[in-house]
Amino acid sequence: MEEYLIHSFGELHKIIDRYEDRKMIYRGVKSISYDLVPKIGRINPPTPDKDRGENEQEIIRTWKERALPFLTSVPQTDWDWLALGQHHSLPTRLLDWTSNPLVACYFAVEEQSENDSMIYAYETRWFISVKDNPDPFDYKKVGKFIPRHITARITAQSGLFTIHPNPYVPFTSDKIDRIIIPNDIRFTLKKTLNRYGINRVSLFPGLDGLARHIQWENSNSY
Repeated sequence: MEEYLIHSFGELHKIIDRYEDRKMIYRGVKSISYDLVPKIGRINPPTPDKDRGENEQEIIRTWKERALPFLTSVPQTDWDWLALGQHHSLPTRLLDWTSNPLVACYFAVEEQSENDSMIYAYETRWFISVKDNPDPFDYKKVGKFIPRHITARITAQSGLFTIHPNPYVPFTSDKIDRIIIPNDIRFTLKKTLNRYGINRVSLFPGLDGLARHIQWENSNSY
């Protein structure tokens, strides 16, 4: 694992240019204190009489039942259900990644933070065959999952996931680099990304994303 400290967009580009595109995926976080822990691993079970696995299964079951009225098409597999839930902030054992390093950079600097931000760069060529592994809860190791484009957000964000069979333990690997973004260049990077078309409206297609982007364009704040 390597760690880099950048001071400009140009330095970020030089680092990314060293990687082999087909091997690399990226995850941007707004604080260097954020480990690679899925959201389900960052919350406690709501009731003490259920273990963590039972709580996770109940979350997914409830999601599948209650999401149906809002869907234009029904997910075909449990992998699809997990991907859909993850993109709508449901606690799952998935972690969001992207094949586009500029998208990861945007998520690292989008919001204000008291700490430096970071991009995780993970070298991983192999991906999970959903056909050969139909049950995501039976998959026993960390793996890369490339979802079907079941939402516009996944497509816009060049999104994919890693799945974590023990989502309560931070994921580490000697194949992961850390690219540190100092707090004092975060706003400059955000403006630069906007010039390249990486912004709220491009990554969150729809009226909500457009409204947030227009607000940002016409605001004096971060």
